[in-house]
Amino acid sequence: MMKRYIGIAILSIGFIPAVAQQFKAEATLPLTDADGFYRVLITPEVAAYPNQTFSNVRLYDAQQKEVPYILEQEQPVYQKEQFREYTIVEKKQEPGCCTMLILENPEKAAINNINLLIRNAEVIKEATLSGSDDQKSWFVIKEKFTLQSIDNPNEAAAMKTVNFPLSNYTYYQLRINDSTQAPLNIIKAGYYNALTSIGAYTEVSPRSIATADSIKQKKTYIHVFFDTLRLLDKVELSLTGTPYFMRQVDVYERQARNTKKGVKDYYEFVTSFGISSAGAAIVHLPMVKSRELMLVVDNQDNPSLTVSSLKVHQLNRYLVAWLKKGEKYTLRFGNEQLAEPSYDLAFFKDSLSYQSTVLKVQNVRAIQEAGKKEESPTFFTDKRVIWVAIILVIGILGFMSVRLIRETNTQKKV
Repeated sequence: MMKRYIGIAILSIGFIPAVAQQFKAEATLPLTDADGFYRVLITPEVAAYPNQTFSNVRLYDAQQKEVPYILEQEQPVYQKEQFREYTIVEKKQEPGCCTMLILENPEKAAINNINLLIRNAEVIKEATLSGSDDQKSWFVIKEKFTLQSIDNPNEAAAMKTVNFPLSNYTYYQLRINDSTQAPLNIIKAGYYNALTSIGAYTEVSPRSIATADSIKQKKTYIHVFFDTLRLLDKVELSLTGTPYFMRQVDVYERQARNTKKGVKDYYEFVTSFGISSAGAAIVHLPMVKSRELMLVVDNQDNPSLTVSSLKVHQLNRYLVAWLKKGEKYTLRFGNEQLAEPSYDLAFFKDSLSYQSTVLKVQNVRAIQEAGKKEESPTFFTDKRVIWVAIILVIGILGFMSVRLIRETNTQKKV
């Protein structure tokens, strides 16, 4: 008998809907002209919804099937090496003497290394490097150094680097002593140039900027307000005032925490940077997500400065996925219960070939707000029905408790 009551209670509870919105927002992708891997740009409008790791983002096709993707982001600042090959002006071998190689540096670039691609040879050679601007007068740069153990186990040639003091001659002459051995086979020569590149950013427009000076604290407070949560990765600040200045700036982000008295806002320190009259300062933020930034300029005993320019940027991040021509796709984000997805695509990240087109999301909308406006109450979402179900469950549980007590007392009397 008791099992029957419990079953009725469970069924009654089952009628109470667990109304919880899984995703906070969604957006659509533009139709593509061809099948292939595309990079979908996460715009500032979209970045307000995902978490810090972007694990609560999902991509769905027209049949509402999940589409695998990988997350890719620009590097704020990165270096890459570029091999620049020299023109071999002259290459000759003098029997019983040496091999002479003359390389041209037409741009007179300042260099401190020459890389030689040489066919494998187990030898030790003595060499001298000289420089000239007219191929007539030669000046020693590095003398009596050795080239040895030219052995690449994977290829038939090996790259050998000759380091030397920084110079900018138009021509370089390499003389290799071959008086007692056969000459080396030098295929090409050049140098590695380290290039510094800056990742792509998208500007995030503030809703407003307010400044205030505190004479007592000797500080200037700059508040940067946004219309909603924004993902912030870089700030560019330019100040004007006195002809020469050098100040320290602290950056804070506005956050909220739950307390016994309710939600309380506070400012959390992010980073510090210096700014001077020499020009604008650029500071990289550690992926801050906030509605407000506060920059505090320490004036010490100096007069306050004026903000002449302030820009905030979000580092470009992309979802890389295989999209079919003309098919509709939907991005949904903000489901805090989702764990990071596990897709096979992650194992082939370095092998992907992208379409040149970068897609921007369209029609970003908050799902919860749209539901409030468009959806009408149904039988199981009507608040009156929900309250009736709750009262029914309470009544059943109360009846069960009284019945259980009576049965227990009866058993004790027996």
